[in-house]
Parts: sequence; C-alpha cells; structure tokens
Amino acid sequence: METQKTNNQSTSQDMSKPLVLLVDDVPQNVQILHQILNTGEYSFAIATSGEEALHLVEKKPPDLILLDIMLGDTDGFEVCARIKSNPLISEIPIIFLTAKVAVEDKIQGFEVGAVDYITKPFEDAEVLARVRTHIQLKRSIDIIKEYNRQLTETLQEMQQSFNELKQSQDSKLAREKEDTVRKLAVSASHEINQPLTVLLGYFDLLKESFDFQSLNPIQQKYFNRAETGMKKLIYVLEKFRKFSHIYYIEGEISERSSHTDKR
Repeated sequence: METQKTNNQSTSQDMSKPLVLLVDDVPQNVQILHQILNTGEYSFAIATSGEEALHLVEKKPPDLILLDIMLGDTDGFEVCARIKSNPLISEIPIIFLTAKVAVEDKIQGFEVGAVDYITKPFEDAEVLARVRTHIQLKRSIDIIKEYNRQLTETLQEMQQSFNELKQSQDSKLAREKEDTVRKLAVSASHEINQPLTVLLGYFDLLKESFDFQSLNPIQQKYFNRAETGMKKLIYVLEKFRKFSHIYYIEGEISERSSHTDKR
C-alpha cells in the first residue's frame, strides 16, 4: 500500500511539472539534452522524427519544444510551420536546435514561429537558462490568459446582472408612471367635472331669470349650443372618470394579485 501511495504521489508531481518535448533524430543528442535538463524541474517526451513530434504534440501539448532543424523525414522549419498553423497548439514555444549559425537560418526560424535558438555543441548553462526562461514565460502567459478569461466571465455576469436590474427598474418605473396617470386621470376628471356642473346650474338659473323667448333666434341658438356643449362635456368627463376609476381599481387588484402570487 505504501509503494502504491508513493507511486501516485510521483505521478501527480510529474503532471504538475512542465512538459518538454525533445525532437532530434540523433539519439545521442536527445540523451545529452535529457541529462542536462534532468534536474527534477521538468517531465519529458521524446520524438525522433517530425511526424512523431507532430503526433505527440497533438496528443498531449507540451509546455516547450526543443526541435532539431535537420530531421530524417523532414526539416524543423516545416514541423514548426505546421504546429503554428494549428490554432490549438500554435502558442507552444519552440526552440530550434542547430549547428548552423548563419543569420539567414535564424531569420527563417523566427519567421516560421520559433522563439529562440540553441546551438550545438550544447552548453549546459545556456540550455538550462534558455529552457527555464521560456518555460517561465509560457507559464506566465498561461496565468495571464486564465485571469483574462475569468475577468471576461465576471464582466459578462456583471453586464447580465446590470441588464436584468435595468429591466426590473424600467418595469417598476413604467408601473409607477402608469399608476400616476391613473390617479391623475381620476383626479383631473373630478376636478374638471365639478366646476362644469356648477356652471351648468348657474346657466339654468340664468335661463330662468329672463324670458328665453324674448331672445332672437340667433341668440337662442347660441344659448342652446352652449348649454348642449356643457352637458355633453360633463357626460364625457363622467364616462372618462368612471372608466379611469375602474381601470385604476383593476390595476390595483392586478398588482396586489401579483404580489400575492410571489409570496
């Protein structure tokens, strides 16, 4: 049981270590690189051809690739270009391994997407320093991307909450405005109807205070039109008042029912 527990802990530690893919068709070069980098900081995958490297990268993307330019089945430039053309694995940093030091070769390597070069024969300190630098840079970029993803999700959630709150406030404001209009309609119709009724009463008294028949036909017509207009206006206002009152009462009942349902 103790051995199994130790093995599980070792596997867990290896999974947390940065994975470095070593790609070289010369086994001795792979062995040298492994010896230099085998400090306990990294886990390793090994490929001896371009096609094998591509298969491993797609199966389990490493944190860093050390890629020889001169491979048996293809060259490192083509392998690098194919990796960079795949959006799922394009951001894996690639360091070329080469005995070539020509400026043109370095430029070509950078153009296809490499981040650095390590020249042969290998210098231990240089290999360790370049690998450590690019591993740390890759990890830092991954952390920043994760923070950005979380921040984006948080902002989206905040925006959604804001929109929902705004809709709720808009609905509440609309209900408040509608309620105000209802109350105003009832109050206004009452305030206007009352003086009109009084005015019509005075109009009747005025009509009784003199001989209506003594007025000429045109005066009688204007008098009748005024009386008819006031009666019609009072009738319309009374209908409006009753309708507004019913509408207002129904609105209150509906709103109370809504609150009751929510409870």
